[in-house]
Amino acid sequence: MNALTIEAPAKINLYLAVGPKRPDGYHEITSVMQQIGLYDLVSVTRSPRASGKKIAVHCSDPAVPSDSRNIVWKCAEAFFEAFGIGEYDLFIDLEKHIPSSAGLAGGSSDGAAALKALNLLFGVRADTGTLMRIGAKIGADIPFCLAGGTCLCRGIGERIAPLAVPAPSYAVLVAFPGGGISTREAYRLLDEHPAPPAPAPDALLDELLAGGMPRSLFNDFERVILPRHPGAPPLKDRMTALGASSVLMSGSGPAVFGLFPALSDARSARDALLAEGIPAWAAKPL
Repeated sequence: MNALTIEAPAKINLYLAVGPKRPDGYHEITSVMQQIGLYDLVSVTRSPRASGKKIAVHCSDPAVPSDSRNIVWKCAEAFFEAFGIGEYDLFIDLEKHIPSSAGLAGGSSDGAAALKALNLLFGVRADTGTLMRIGAKIGADIPFCLAGGTCLCRGIGERIAPLAVPAPSYAVLVAFPGGGISTREAYRLLDEHPAPPAPAPDALLDELLAGGMPRSLFNDFERVILPRHPGAPPLKDRMTALGASSVLMSGSGPAVFGLFPALSDARSARDALLAEGIPAWAAKPL
Protein backbone atom coordinates (compact mmCIF):
# COMPACT_ATOMS: atom_id res chain seq x y z
CA MET A 1 0.00 0.00 0.00
CA ASN A 2 1.52 3.28 -1.14
CA ALA A 3 -1.45 5.69 -0.93
CA LEU A 4 -4.14 6.36 1.64
CA THR A 5 -6.89 8.94 2.20
CA ILE A 6 -8.15 9.65 5.72
CA GLU A 7 -10.99 11.87 6.89
CA ALA A 8 -9.95 14.60 9.33
CA PRO A 9 -12.94 15.74 11.44
CA ALA A 10 -13.41 19.19 12.96
CA LYS A 11 -13.88 19.68 16.69
CA ILE A 12 -15.88 22.04 18.84
CA ASN A 13 -15.21 23.01 22.45
CA LEU A 14 -18.27 22.52 24.63
CA TYR A 15 -16.23 23.88 27.53
CA LEU A 16 -12.89 25.71 27.55
CA ALA A 17 -11.27 27.29 30.59
CA VAL A 18 -7.78 28.77 30.34
CA GLY A 19 -5.41 29.08 33.28
CA PRO A 20 -2.42 31.43 33.67
CA LYS A 21 0.66 31.12 31.49
CA ARG A 22 3.18 28.52 32.59
CA PRO A 23 6.95 29.12 32.79
CA ASP A 24 7.34 27.35 29.44
CA GLY A 25 4.99 29.84 27.78
CA TYR A 26 2.03 27.47 27.43
CA HIS A 27 -1.29 27.78 29.27
CA GLU A 28 -2.99 25.10 31.32
CA ILE A 29 -6.47 24.41 29.98
CA THR A 30 -9.48 22.37 30.88
CA SER A 31 -11.68 21.59 27.90
CA VAL A 32 -14.46 19.26 26.84
CA MET A 33 -13.88 18.64 23.14
CA GLN A 34 -16.26 17.00 20.70
CA GLN A 35 -15.50 15.82 17.19
CA ILE A 36 -18.16 16.52 14.57
CA GLY A 37 -18.89 15.26 11.08
CA LEU A 38 -17.30 18.12 9.16
CA TYR A 39 -14.21 16.79 7.42
CA ASP A 40 -11.06 17.68 5.56
CA LEU A 41 -9.62 14.89 3.40
CA VAL A 42 -5.94 14.09 3.83
CA SER A 43 -4.42 11.96 1.05
CA VAL A 44 -0.89 10.67 1.57
CA THR A 45 1.14 9.03 -1.20
CA ARG A 46 4.46 7.35 -0.53
CA SER A 47 6.95 6.70 -3.30
CA PRO A 48 8.46 3.21 -2.88
CA ARG A 49 11.68 4.42 -4.54
CA ALA A 50 12.62 7.12 -2.05
CA SER A 51 16.13 8.48 -2.04
CA GLY A 52 16.84 11.17 0.53
CA LYS A 53 14.18 13.18 2.31
CA LYS A 54 11.37 14.74 0.31
CA ILE A 55 7.96 16.09 1.37
CA ALA A 56 5.54 17.91 -0.90
CA VAL A 57 2.18 19.33 0.21
CA HIS A 58 -0.70 20.56 -1.91
CA CYS A 59 -3.71 22.29 -0.37
CA SER A 60 -7.02 23.21 -1.99
CA ASP A 61 -7.08 26.41 0.09
CA PRO A 62 -4.44 28.80 -1.28
CA ALA A 63 -4.41 30.69 2.04
CA VAL A 64 -2.94 27.63 3.79
CA PRO A 65 0.85 27.34 3.42
CA SER A 66 2.06 24.32 1.46
CA ASP A 67 5.63 24.38 2.71
CA SER A 68 7.35 23.44 5.97
CA ARG A 69 5.01 25.80 7.88
CA ASN A 70 2.10 23.44 7.25
CA ILE A 71 1.19 21.28 10.23
CA VAL A 72 1.05 18.05 8.17
CA TRP A 73 4.60 18.71 6.99
CA LYS A 74 5.73 19.20 10.59
CA CYS A 75 3.91 16.05 11.70
CA ALA A 76 5.54 14.04 8.91
CA GLU A 77 9.02 15.22 9.87
CA ALA A 78 8.34 14.46 13.55
CA PHE A 79 7.06 10.99 12.63
CA PHE A 80 10.15 10.12 10.57
CA GLU A 81 12.46 11.43 13.29
CA ALA A 82 10.64 9.50 16.03
CA PHE A 83 10.98 6.19 14.19
CA GLY A 84 14.40 6.70 12.63
CA ILE A 85 13.16 6.71 9.04
CA GLY A 86 15.91 8.41 7.04
CA GLU A 87 14.62 8.13 3.48
CA TYR A 88 11.17 9.12 2.26
CA ASP A 89 9.45 10.67 -0.73
CA LEU A 90 6.02 11.87 0.31
CA PHE A 91 3.16 13.77 -1.30
CA ILE A 92 0.29 15.01 0.88
CA ASP A 93 -2.87 16.48 -0.62
CA LEU A 94 -5.23 18.46 1.63
CA GLU A 95 -8.81 18.90 0.50
CA LYS A 96 -10.02 21.59 2.88
CA HIS A 97 -13.62 21.89 4.04
CA ILE A 98 -12.97 23.06 7.62
CA PRO A 99 -12.31 26.83 7.66
CA SER A 100 -8.80 27.78 8.76
CA SER A 101 -7.98 29.82 11.88
CA ALA A 102 -11.56 29.36 13.05
CA GLY A 103 -11.21 27.49 16.35
CA LEU A 104 -12.27 24.16 14.79
CA ALA A 105 -8.86 22.39 14.83
CA GLY A 106 -8.78 21.92 11.07
CA GLY A 107 -4.98 22.04 10.92
CA SER A 108 -4.55 19.84 13.98
CA SER A 109 -6.98 17.27 12.61
CA ASP A 110 -5.10 17.24 9.31
CA GLY A 111 -1.89 16.62 11.23
CA ALA A 112 -3.48 13.77 13.20
CA ALA A 113 -4.76 12.20 9.95
CA ALA A 114 -1.28 12.46 8.44
CA LEU A 115 0.21 10.64 11.44
CA LYS A 116 -2.39 7.88 11.12
CA ALA A 117 -1.67 7.51 7.41
CA LEU A 118 2.10 7.42 7.84
CA ASN A 119 1.78 4.85 10.61
CA LEU A 120 0.00 2.54 8.16
CA LEU A 121 1.95 3.34 4.99
CA PHE A 122 5.33 2.77 6.66
CA GLY A 123 4.20 -0.28 8.66
CA VAL A 124 5.29 1.21 11.99
CA ARG A 125 2.21 0.01 13.92
CA ALA A 126 2.65 2.55 16.72
CA ASP A 127 -0.24 2.74 19.16
CA THR A 128 -2.40 5.83 19.54
CA GLY A 129 -0.61 6.92 22.71
CA THR A 130 2.72 7.02 20.89
CA LEU A 131 1.25 9.04 18.02
CA MET A 132 -0.28 11.40 20.59
CA ARG A 133 3.12 12.08 22.13
CA ILE A 134 4.57 12.85 18.70
CA GLY A 135 1.63 15.08 17.78
CA ALA A 136 1.66 16.99 21.08
CA LYS A 137 5.07 18.42 20.14
CA ILE A 138 3.50 19.98 17.04
CA GLY A 139 0.07 21.13 18.22
CA ALA A 140 -1.87 20.96 21.49
CA ASP A 141 -5.09 19.77 19.81
CA ILE A 142 -3.48 16.91 17.88
CA PRO A 143 -3.71 14.37 20.75
CA PHE A 144 -7.47 14.93 20.98
CA CYS A 145 -7.82 14.67 17.19
CA LEU A 146 -6.13 11.28 17.42
CA ALA A 147 -8.33 10.13 20.31
CA GLY A 148 -11.60 11.43 18.82
CA GLY A 149 -15.12 11.30 20.21
CA THR A 150 -15.89 13.23 23.37
CA CYS A 151 -12.98 13.91 25.72
CA LEU A 152 -12.03 15.90 28.79
CA CYS A 153 -8.67 17.47 27.97
CA ARG A 154 -6.24 19.01 30.46
CA GLY A 155 -2.64 20.19 30.60
CA ILE A 156 -1.98 22.07 27.36
CA GLY A 157 -4.54 19.74 25.78
CA GLU A 158 -2.36 16.64 25.72
CA ARG A 159 -3.84 14.91 28.79
CA ILE A 160 -6.84 13.15 27.28
CA ALA A 161 -9.63 11.40 29.18
CA PRO A 162 -12.25 9.89 26.81
CA LEU A 163 -15.77 10.28 28.20
CA ALA A 164 -18.03 7.24 28.12
CA VAL A 165 -21.13 9.21 27.18
CA PRO A 166 -24.22 7.96 25.34
CA ALA A 167 -24.25 8.54 21.60
CA PRO A 168 -25.11 12.25 21.21
CA SER A 169 -28.66 12.78 20.03
CA TYR A 170 -28.27 16.47 19.17
CA ALA A 171 -26.96 18.07 15.96
CA VAL A 172 -24.46 20.87 15.43
CA LEU A 173 -24.57 23.92 13.20
CA VAL A 174 -21.19 25.61 12.64
CA ALA A 175 -20.92 29.04 11.04
CA PHE A 176 -17.86 31.09 10.18
CA PRO A 177 -18.12 34.89 10.21
CA GLY A 178 -14.75 35.23 8.44
CA GLY A 179 -11.60 36.92 9.64
CA GLY A 180 -9.56 34.11 11.14
CA ILE A 181 -7.81 34.69 14.48
CA SER A 182 -4.41 33.31 15.45
CA THR A 183 -4.35 31.20 18.60
CA ARG A 184 -1.23 33.03 19.76
CA GLU A 185 -3.03 36.38 19.59
CA ALA A 186 -6.08 35.00 21.39
CA TYR A 187 -3.95 33.79 24.31
CA ARG A 188 -2.15 37.13 24.44
CA LEU A 189 -5.50 38.90 24.84
CA LEU A 190 -6.45 36.57 27.69
CA ASP A 191 -3.17 37.33 29.45
CA GLU A 192 -3.81 41.06 29.11
CA HIS A 193 -7.37 40.81 30.43
CA PRO A 194 -7.43 38.37 33.39
CA ALA A 195 -10.80 37.34 34.76
CA PRO A 196 -12.18 35.47 37.78
CA PRO A 197 -11.81 31.66 37.69
CA ALA A 198 -14.07 29.89 35.22
CA PRO A 199 -17.01 27.78 36.41
CA ALA A 200 -16.23 24.09 36.81
CA PRO A 201 -17.29 21.77 33.98
CA ASP A 202 -19.28 19.52 36.36
CA ALA A 203 -22.73 20.58 35.17
CA LEU A 204 -21.79 20.00 31.54
CA LEU A 205 -20.28 16.60 32.31
CA ASP A 206 -23.48 15.59 34.11
CA GLU A 207 -25.54 16.64 31.08
CA LEU A 208 -23.32 14.65 28.72
CA LEU A 209 -23.33 11.55 30.90
CA ALA A 210 -27.13 11.75 31.10
CA GLY A 211 -27.33 11.78 27.32
CA GLY A 212 -29.21 15.05 27.12
CA MET A 213 -28.68 18.27 25.24
CA PRO A 214 -25.54 20.02 26.54
CA ARG A 215 -26.55 23.44 27.86
CA SER A 216 -23.87 24.41 30.40
CA LEU A 217 -21.43 25.61 27.75
CA PHE A 218 -18.48 27.89 28.48
CA ASN A 219 -15.53 29.39 26.61
CA ASP A 220 -12.99 31.72 28.24
CA PHE A 221 -12.00 33.15 24.86
CA GLU A 222 -15.43 34.65 24.21
CA ARG A 223 -14.85 37.58 26.54
CA VAL A 224 -11.79 38.78 24.63
CA ILE A 225 -12.58 37.68 21.06
CA LEU A 226 -16.25 38.61 20.64
CA PRO A 227 -15.73 42.35 21.37
CA ARG A 228 -13.01 42.40 18.69
CA HIS A 229 -14.93 40.45 16.09
CA PRO A 230 -18.14 42.31 15.22
CA GLY A 231 -19.49 39.48 13.06
CA ALA A 232 -19.57 36.82 15.78
CA PRO A 233 -22.05 38.25 18.37
CA PRO A 234 -24.86 38.86 15.84
CA LEU A 235 -24.20 35.39 14.43
CA LYS A 236 -24.78 33.92 17.89
CA ASP A 237 -28.05 35.85 18.13
CA ARG A 238 -29.08 34.69 14.66
CA MET A 239 -28.48 31.04 15.56
CA THR A 240 -30.62 31.42 18.67
CA ALA A 241 -33.38 32.98 16.56
CA LEU A 242 -33.14 30.01 14.19
CA GLY A 243 -33.82 27.60 17.04
CA ALA A 244 -30.45 26.68 18.57
CA SER A 245 -30.79 25.51 22.18
CA SER A 246 -27.24 26.56 23.05
CA VAL A 247 -24.74 28.72 21.15
CA LEU A 248 -21.01 29.22 21.78
CA MET A 249 -17.83 30.28 20.05
CA SER A 250 -15.48 27.33 19.46
CA GLY A 251 -11.89 27.38 20.65
CA SER A 252 -10.11 30.68 20.04
CA GLY A 253 -12.76 31.52 17.43
CA PRO A 254 -14.23 33.12 15.59
CA ALA A 255 -16.37 30.16 14.40
CA VAL A 256 -19.67 29.88 16.27
CA PHE A 257 -21.70 26.72 16.79
CA GLY A 258 -25.27 26.07 17.83
CA LEU A 259 -26.84 22.87 19.13
CA PHE A 260 -30.14 21.68 17.71
CA PRO A 261 -32.46 18.80 18.66
CA ALA A 262 -32.18 17.11 15.26
CA LEU A 263 -30.04 17.18 12.13
CA SER A 264 -33.02 18.35 10.08
CA ASP A 265 -33.31 21.41 12.33
CA ALA A 266 -29.60 22.18 11.96
CA ARG A 267 -29.84 21.81 8.18
CA SER A 268 -32.79 24.19 7.99
CA ALA A 269 -30.84 26.77 9.98
CA ARG A 270 -27.78 26.16 7.81
CA ASP A 271 -29.80 26.85 4.67
CA ALA A 272 -31.06 30.10 6.17
CA LEU A 273 -27.52 31.25 6.95
CA LEU A 274 -26.24 30.23 3.51
CA ALA A 275 -29.03 32.28 1.95
CA GLU A 276 -27.70 35.25 3.93
CA GLY A 277 -24.17 34.68 2.60
CA ILE A 278 -22.78 33.16 5.80
CA PRO A 279 -20.68 29.97 5.42
CA ALA A 280 -22.31 27.27 7.54
CA TRP A 281 -22.26 23.50 7.98
CA ALA A 282 -24.65 21.08 9.70
CA ALA A 283 -23.18 17.96 11.27
CA LYS A 284 -23.66 15.23 13.82
CA PRO A 285 -21.29 14.75 16.76
CA LEU A 286 -19.03 11.73 16.31
